[in-house]
Amino acid sequence: MHDLLYGIGALAGWIAFAYKMNHLRQDWRNPGLRTITAAFGFSALAFTLTVGFVYQPIDSAVGVPNLTKLFIHSSMVLFSMLVLQMLGYWRYPAQRARRRARVYLVLGLTVVAAMSALILVAPIHERYTIHFWKTHAGATAMLAYLTIFLSALSVALVAIAYRAWRFAALTRQLPWLHRGLRITALGAVLSFGYCACRGGFLLLLAVDIRVDPLVDIAMPFATAGQIVFFTGLTMPSWGPRTGIDQLAAYRALEPLWSALHRAFPEIALHSPADGESTLGGVDYRLYRRMVEIWDGQLALRPYRTGEPSSAQEEAEAILDALRRRREGHPATAPAGSHGPAPHGHELEWLVAVSRSFAGLTPARELDRA
Repeated sequence: MHDLLYGIGALAGWIAFAYKMNHLRQDWRNPGLRTITAAFGFSALAFTLTVGFVYQPIDSAVGVPNLTKLFIHSSMVLFSMLVLQMLGYWRYPAQRARRRARVYLVLGLTVVAAMSALILVAPIHERYTIHFWKTHAGATAMLAYLTIFLSALSVALVAIAYRAWRFAALTRQLPWLHRGLRITALGAVLSFGYCACRGGFLLLLAVDIRVDPLVDIAMPFATAGQIVFFTGLTMPSWGPRTGIDQLAAYRALEPLWSALHRAFPEIALHSPADGESTLGGVDYRLYRRMVEIWDGQLALRPYRTGEPSSAQEEAEAILDALRRRREGHPATAPAGSHGPAPHGHELEWLVAVSRSFAGLTPARELDRA
């Protein structure tokens, strides 16, 4: 059962890795795509090394029994850190996302370094055993090693679930991205079941109570969680096959977005060097464009007057505010003090505003300025 469950996880991991590698060959410069491909690679590696007929020969080749467990657990920690990095590349401007990515990388490598130091001095290298947790968890150094491993993985999975769920709340009109983020959150919760079972085993062991079935119960959570993870994290890139409406909306927002981007270049979530083809496909690009338009509208608020009630009036108000800003009129309020008027169907509203904006002759002249 051990090898079957983890073998299924390994197969799913390599399929997901190959799927994203195909995308990565077309867009190597995309940092988010590189990150998620690496994450899938680490996950697939962890599940593969856990399978007995792979685990034993590697231990024999290395010459240190049970050292392969370090590679497995390190890969799991790095997978979780890379998923957090990827969510940052989806959610934040490139510079902020890169800062966060560096923090996650440092945290992940620090955890791996601590685990490496502990496992190398632990008395577990005399003989190989497939029942690693049941055999060695009671040793002092190994208890510390496994506690660090589970704590780091648990915190990362909770953070992934929380951030993916919150991010999904902002993308209700972008179905593939929305569903993918919700499923990613579910995958993190299922994977946390692994940590809960193994953590419960360690806690009970610390008070001299052995509940070995907790070690075995954790395995289905690990495999199921990773398969759900792979589904959620790849789902946003399924959208372009059926995202004709989203692609049309994305293109319709071009006139309004271009004018605001020219006036406020800092609203761009990613720089041109990051590439236009992004990890989330058309769903993600549409979401990104909507966010940048919202940020541009907030930056333009100090130059606006009144609250238009129709898309045509809104387009005219934006054009007038852009002109007032360009001509040096004084701002009437701090930027971002209040947002644009809310609308029940924000995407449809923005598309209507952009089309009206494109229809204004001065807007076309402004576009050429």
